[in-house]
Amino acid sequence: MKEEIEVKNAKNIPNVLGVLDENIKTIEKELGVNILLRDGKFVIAGSEMQVKKASKIIKDMEYLASKKFSFSVTDLIYSVKNEKSEDFLRKIPDTVILHDIKGRKIAPRTFGQRKYVESVLKNSITFVIGPAGTGKTYLSVALAVRYYLNGLTNRIILTRPVIEAGEKLGFLPGDIQQKVDPYFRPIYDALYDFLGQEKTFRLLANKTIEIAPLAYMRGRTLNDAFIILDEAQNTTFSQMKMFLTRLGEGSKMVITGDITQSDLLPSQGEDGLAAASKILKNIKGIEFVYLTSKDVVRHELVQKIIDAYEKNEKKKE
Repeated sequence: MKEEIEVKNAKNIPNVLGVLDENIKTIEKELGVNILLRDGKFVIAGSEMQVKKASKIIKDMEYLASKKFSFSVTDLIYSVKNEKSEDFLRKIPDTVILHDIKGRKIAPRTFGQRKYVESVLKNSITFVIGPAGTGKTYLSVALAVRYYLNGLTNRIILTRPVIEAGEKLGFLPGDIQQKVDPYFRPIYDALYDFLGQEKTFRLLANKTIEIAPLAYMRGRTLNDAFIILDEAQNTTFSQMKMFLTRLGEGSKMVITGDITQSDLLPSQGEDGLAAASKILKNIKGIEFVYLTSKDVVRHELVQKIIDAYEKNEKKKE
């Protein structure tokens, strides 16, 4: 079967093609079709079902290009691999969280990520559980910045348990903040993307943004804040309970983690994240969102690596 798609605006053709025709090559590879550009028209050849899918994706890409919205090869791969993603590409502009300092639009790039963002908007506490590369921390910080910039919260609090691996904190150089900063590098990187280094430093200096180990949350009530607990699989049962009971009026809490990657010792008991997922699952205002390898937004190989490890774990079981 062959189908021709006429491009409505020739100026959009370079964006549809991608750098060195990367977008078109991706569609051809994933769907097993052949695509040619001839006289301002894309000519698609292949089986009927695959041609229809390719046609829909090219039309969606042209739509996004007309809206001046950038999309990536990762978006295309996700779109063609997920049957339920009929309108996935077209709806990305409607889900933008914010613009980073370079003007790029930050939006959830998978259905799982989209569900997570929607959960944060409607719940006081959201748990997002999934493997590395699914954007848990990055999207959480983006949402925190959005809430602050829109005046919905007065401050941002970012915390995580500090698990020492080989080195004791006391022997590391510097004050306590300098000792723990390496543990928070992903959070700093995200803040720099959204606010820039200068503004981030200023907000850190006046305590509008607070980045601290989980132990520093004890005994506090956190009002009018967007609070993120990152790497929650490394919390103990009592630490998780302590953290969740810090929630104050006008605040949002997000807890991120990967249950399969806990660094706790067996003597420390069940990790707080796994326990919370059982104890709190039916409480209104708290929602658990589970991401999978399908929600990986890093290099294509990351998804394959995660799948391979999951298969290995299942064999052991």
